[in-house]
Amino acid sequence: MQNISEITKDYLQLSELSEKQTLSDEFIFSKIAEFDKKYKNNESHDFSFEGLLSKIGSDQKSIKLLNYVIKRLKAKKERLQKNKYHFDLANTIFAKVEMHFKSEDGINYLLNNCNIYREARSTFWLVEKDDSTHFERATTNIANILEKYGRNYEALSMYDRVLKVNPNFGMALGNKAIALGYYIRLAPQQSLLLLNKCYHLLKKALNDNQLAEVGGTPALAYFKNTLTGIENYFSKINTAPVEVNPPSTINKYEKFVLTNNLYLNYDFGYYYDKDSLTDNLFPNLQEEISSEKFKKTISMSKKTYLTFQAFNQILEDYTTARYNYFEALNENYKKIDAQINYISTLDYTRHCLKYGLLKSTFSTLYNCLDKLAHFVKYYFSEQELRESDINIYFDWLTTDEFKQVIKKNKDYQLLALCSLALDFKTNGQYYKLNQIRNRITHSFLNINVGIGYDPEYKDFEIKEEEIIEQIQELLLIVKSAILYTIIAINRLSQNKSNISMPATLQKDIFRY
Repeated sequence: MQNISEITKDYLQLSELSEKQTLSDEFIFSKIAEFDKKYKNNESHDFSFEGLLSKIGSDQKSIKLLNYVIKRLKAKKERLQKNKYHFDLANTIFAKVEMHFKSEDGINYLLNNCNIYREARSTFWLVEKDDSTHFERATTNIANILEKYGRNYEALSMYDRVLKVNPNFGMALGNKAIALGYYIRLAPQQSLLLLNKCYHLLKKALNDNQLAEVGGTPALAYFKNTLTGIENYFSKINTAPVEVNPPSTINKYEKFVLTNNLYLNYDFGYYYDKDSLTDNLFPNLQEEISSEKFKKTISMSKKTYLTFQAFNQILEDYTTARYNYFEALNENYKKIDAQINYISTLDYTRHCLKYGLLKSTFSTLYNCLDKLAHFVKYYFSEQELRESDINIYFDWLTTDEFKQVIKKNKDYQLLALCSLALDFKTNGQYYKLNQIRNRITHSFLNINVGIGYDPEYKDFEIKEEEIIEQIQELLLIVKSAILYTIIAINRLSQNKSNISMPATLQKDIFRY
């Protein structure tokens, strides 16, 4: 049997040849036949050849080769290591899809092919943590797919998920810096401290010796150029930002919200000043000078008034849910529970105020999504909406009506809302959240403790740690959806020549 060094040499020669020149399909398939014959019954070849072929198929932009790799992988599914199988399959599907994507018509293409990346993304999700970097690469690719749809904020959470497992993974570090840079440009005032975070992330990314191998030389060059740009900027303004620690006077709730990055602002859970402890994301709503004023308020049109009210309700629900979540995790309700006669069902199910708060938190957060759809329709609708028009739910953002709004405005953050809403539909990434909400809202959801939990009854039972995980997920999603909506509206406002009506009066209302 051939040793590993011989296989490595042959693989490397073919890989380098593919990087340097265009190869015909006939040549590549002849090499496949040659290697299969030469390394027949060799475990190393059997385990790793498809990974190489997938890379070559991507280099050569050969749909024929990539289809062949997918066929080979599926035929080997039962004998390949599960993580390696899912990673190579997802990478191959991703490479195939990428060949069809045309960036010059990105929004229309992605709207007309809503599910084009779904199979690749769902397969990447199956890759688990192991001794290799499969999980890190797979999760970074999930983030890359989210970025394509304008879902930048969710992509940041994917990079953080990678860095919790591998703090030195260069592609996640560099991509996180670039993603943060996008939000620095959008913030009302540029944060030098956040820019300094980007600087240190890029420095650390470039220390990863595998960066070029994982992301390619273009990624390496881009990170270097971005780092140089930040260095030149700091030199130009003659500043070296320093870390700022939260004051010792902040209370337990403020620390909880800051640590979990739950404030609605652009500070991402970092502390810069007192504004880092506030919710200051507000839509820059605009209306025509000639708009008829609404008698309820006199100062604004009916449409603007209803839009403001819808957004204020979203803020109220989000901050209420956030506080209830904190209370559920930090207070002891045993005395109150003892006064309530919960019915014992003799199946280890536990009913208590803590679990009631957790379920209420979940429902209230989910309500924010429906109200965001309502808010978006109010603002972007061509016609005047009535205040009684309330039969609008989050999946309205997947309708043809909303897709026309996206096409008209050519805005990736509106596309992000559509893509996010699709994930809540059957077989979507967040469909389980939809199911949990329906159980809580329309029937019952038991939180079972210890040996009481039985996965056979997962339709109506959930573990305590799982409901907490799902609330964390939902908090991220709701904050993401609010960010996408605010950015889309503010960008639209910049392109209008109307009178601006920023929501300044509301800024101090929703501190807690």
